[in-house]
Amino acid sequence: MEWFYAEGDRQCGPVSDEQLVDLARSGKVLPNSLVWRQGMAHWQSYASVQSGTPLAGSSPMAATGTAQCAECGHTFSVNDMVSFRNSWVCAACKPIFLQRMQEGASPPISMALWRSGKILVTAPRAAFPDRCVKCNAPANGARLKRTLYWYPPYVFVLILLSLLIGLIIAMVVRKTARVEIGLCEVHRSRRVRSIALGWVLGLGGFVLFVAGIINSWGFLTLLCFAAFVCGMVFLARSNVINAKRIDSNHVWIKGVCQPFLDMLPEWKE
Repeated sequence: MEWFYAEGDRQCGPVSDEQLVDLARSGKVLPNSLVWRQGMAHWQSYASVQSGTPLAGSSPMAATGTAQCAECGHTFSVNDMVSFRNSWVCAACKPIFLQRMQEGASPPISMALWRSGKILVTAPRAAFPDRCVKCNAPANGARLKRTLYWYPPYVFVLILLSLLIGLIIAMVVRKTARVEIGLCEVHRSRRVRSIALGWVLGLGGFVLFVAGIINSWGFLTLLCFAAFVCGMVFLARSNVINAKRIDSNHVWIKGVCQPFLDMLPEWKE
């Protein structure tokens, strides 16, 4: 069976099962490196392929009692590692890791990003991989800064009961998080188009809707209202990602594609 693997923005291969395992052991292919073979629907991380369908002639990386080091990406027995923030650090990387934490530096990506089903879990201000969160294609350094907001569910009930009181409480209890995500050129262009259409349809539709009510335009007024609603939908789509939940330590994010999530370790409460 022939495999291809990604090295930066380059596609390398083909290589055999045994060669791919040797590349992983040498550190050239890391757990979050993307690999592909004929028959796969899309590129996946080496760790997810290895744990789901072990390669011929190799010892499974996800065997019981082993884990991947968040610092170097290699696999060791958990008896020789220390656990920290849902991740593991090997003995050799422990001094480097502790020094990093003492100096206040950002943790490795693998210790700041996880997957929980179809949800991405991240530490606040974590560095995202240079991949598009919508299709996992290379982002080539392009970053989109987003401020995410989350409100406890009871806030929406209060707004229904009393708009003014609900809005005041919402501003007090809301949680925010700043993230910088990668977007490929295709999805950057789609976002720009969504914003443009959103403003044109939303603002234009609202103005014409008001004019239609004043001038009794009848059915045309309904069309203007429909244009306004479509504009709001386009603006909502331009958000790219949304917060499902935010607390003081982590952010749960919706809207990230599965191939991107497959690169990340599993989140454990």
